[in-house]
Amino acid sequence: MASRAGTTVGRPGVDLPDVTTYLYGGSSGLPLFIEPAGERVTSLEGTLAWFGDHREQLDTLVTEIGAVVLRGFPIDTTPAFGALVEGYDSDEHGYVVGAAPRAQVEGRVFEATKAPAPLRIGLHQEMAYLPHFPAKLAFYCLRPSETGGETIIGDMRRFTDLVPPRFRDAVKERGVQYRRNFRSPDWSSGDANLDLMHKPWPDAFGTADPRAAEAACLNMGLQYEWVDGSLTVLYNAPGFLEHPVTGQEVWFNQIATMSNSVEYNGAERLALTQRLYGDRPWPLDTRFGDGAPIPPSDVSSLYPALDEVTVAFPWQHGDVMLLDNLNTAHGRNPFTGERDVQVSLLY
Repeated sequence: MASRAGTTVGRPGVDLPDVTTYLYGGSSGLPLFIEPAGERVTSLEGTLAWFGDHREQLDTLVTEIGAVVLRGFPIDTTPAFGALVEGYDSDEHGYVVGAAPRAQVEGRVFEATKAPAPLRIGLHQEMAYLPHFPAKLAFYCLRPSETGGETIIGDMRRFTDLVPPRFRDAVKERGVQYRRNFRSPDWSSGDANLDLMHKPWPDAFGTADPRAAEAACLNMGLQYEWVDGSLTVLYNAPGFLEHPVTGQEVWFNQIATMSNSVEYNGAERLALTQRLYGDRPWPLDTRFGDGAPIPPSDVSSLYPALDEVTVAFPWQHGDVMLLDNLNTAHGRNPFTGERDVQVSLLY
């Protein structure tokens, strides 16, 4: 399903000159690939100008389709990627108290994740566990992995319709409560992978001052509690959000990836965590908004629906993917070899 340069793509009236477009996902309808087809976009300077001139149309496509991939443009370095997304707003909080292990690369560009290569990261909407979250994400592939490593994506509008109605209604009515613990820098589980995914609180907050960490919690609208030198933050969030552009109500939470489910974590890893942590706070505890546990069978019902909407395409060097953080979830497949995929949070 392809269209030639200058033709209408998406809703009527959205025209993109100098490029060719096609849908990768077939019936899934995402992502939309955009490739150069004119001399203007053969240089970085011309590409940046083209992107600025057509950003409104591109943002419309990102919202409607869910994800757009720019492929074959001269975005060959991290600074070039940073320049491409420079016109978007940023947030004062940055990635403070973010869940993923990641470091800042340059400016507003971060590592996508430091999660171990064999780990599959399930579909999720970025920072749904916080009051402040990006409207869009921009991913950049500097170096694709030898095998695997796709940034998987999925249409959460489709997924919302696939969630069992009883559970969907319960989440809508009761909301979601996230209890996230950041370990003491003086304590280790003894397992390197568990420690990587369970950040010390100074790393999460960017400060070793407990009072400054507490102030950051209050500034972000989070409750907090100190437990044996670790810091637990609590946030009650709605389970659904209305998209600010379309008005459509969409599932927006991280129940599937922040619950201690066997399906997501694996029985071996859960058993290891239980043995090493004992009575210490686990990294994650996700409940209904009233504090009641979410039945494991309800959490389990989400994974077949997530699998059904999952799309994976192989990265190429220089690819930039823009996605709508409400309409489209993302994750990562396991991989081998070196992989360098970067991300910028767009507001």
